[in-house]
Amino acid sequence: MIESLADIEALAVRCRSDQSKGYVAEALQCYRAGAYRASIVSTWIAVVFDLIDKIRELAVSGDLAAKTIEGRYETYIKQIEQNNPSGIKSALEFEREILETCRNQLQFFDPQQFIDLTRLREDRHRCAHPSFQRIGVPYQPSAEQARVHVRNAVVHVLAQPPVQGKAALAELKTLVSSAYFPTDDQKAVAQLQNSGLKNGTDALVRGFIDLLVFGFLTDNDPLYFKTQVIAAINATYQLYPGLTEDRLRKQLNKAIRDVPDDRFPSAACLVTFVTAAWGVLEQASKDKVAYFIKEGPATDVLGGLEVLGELDGLKSIVEQRVGTLSFDELAQAINSHGLRTYAKERAIEFLSQARSWDRTNDVFSKSILPLFSCLSAEDIERIIQLPRETGADLLGAHGYRLFIENVRKTAVVDDARLNALLTANGASYLVPQPDAA
Repeated sequence: MIESLADIEALAVRCRSDQSKGYVAEALQCYRAGAYRASIVSTWIAVVFDLIDKIRELAVSGDLAAKTIEGRYETYIKQIEQNNPSGIKSALEFEREILETCRNQLQFFDPQQFIDLTRLREDRHRCAHPSFQRIGVPYQPSAEQARVHVRNAVVHVLAQPPVQGKAALAELKTLVSSAYFPTDDQKAVAQLQNSGLKNGTDALVRGFIDLLVFGFLTDNDPLYFKTQVIAAINATYQLYPGLTEDRLRKQLNKAIRDVPDDRFPSAACLVTFVTAAWGVLEQASKDKVAYFIKEGPATDVLGGLEVLGELDGLKSIVEQRVGTLSFDELAQAINSHGLRTYAKERAIEFLSQARSWDRTNDVFSKSILPLFSCLSAEDIERIIQLPRETGADLLGAHGYRLFIENVRKTAVVDDARLNALLTANGASYLVPQPDAA
């Protein structure tokens, strides 16, 4: 999001806590009064107090690094309360180094944010310490400098939740790896909007995508091959499309290039079900996925065929692979993995080869009837003509009767046409007879 420097009055609303709003309100009052030195000093005070509050919140939630930092700070405060001079010296040092502490130990900031906040600290020192300037020439910051510092303080610190970096990623990993994290994309969006990912830094979003992609591919990871990981990636794409797409472009291509063969099905699964995946792949990666569809073990390939067939350039490859499936593999793909569009030709082929009622009933129950909603009038006519054209043993089979009953119920083929087809192909026994007078 791009903030206008002229709209700093609205920035206070974005502050996360009431305390932060109070801190920045003082800086804004100074700015409106033209006291730009005081505005910058107040902005730095707001940042320091807010960072200390965030450290305390993380410590309460159990973050070990935050607990250690809070313990040091509390020691200095107690020393000050006891009039111990070393406490003042240590507290001042703590404030001077708080940006480095929060960056290095808690990963609150990315490199650019750290530079912006370091500039605020440097300008604060120039504003607050007359001894830094020539005698009688106080530092005179511009209105633009004051506005930039207020903006950066709010966007980088005051509006952010108290979890970033490693602590935030650990929290997000626990959230997604839970058996109760949703596998529906929209429900996953709602979960992530109420997590540390909301208003997260660019670095956090990139780290989260890395964590999801490589966790999904690593067999000893809590995220390994979990369906909710796909939902989490797709949800993150909805929340941060540009960042997510750029990161997927880098990490998915790397994963497809480097993942061992025994875990390649996991990478192919990401390509299949992650919304933006196919569009970010390099041609070499696409070729590797295509070869996997052609030659990979059926147990690894079946689950993605329906979706893969809709991706650019893969339709013919999926059709070829389905054309090589055994009947049991086809039945598994249809009934366990939702294969529909690309299954009916192979199913009709197996039906045309049926030479016993048992085989006919098996093909109808496991493939033709589950695919009935995908069959066109032309497909139904082809099936009815199979006994005459291929010698398929349909006539008299229970599955064939059920099939014709479904045709009549759905009226895919009108009754007159259906009856004529049945009579012409040896199935007149399935044509309703008029009641005897």
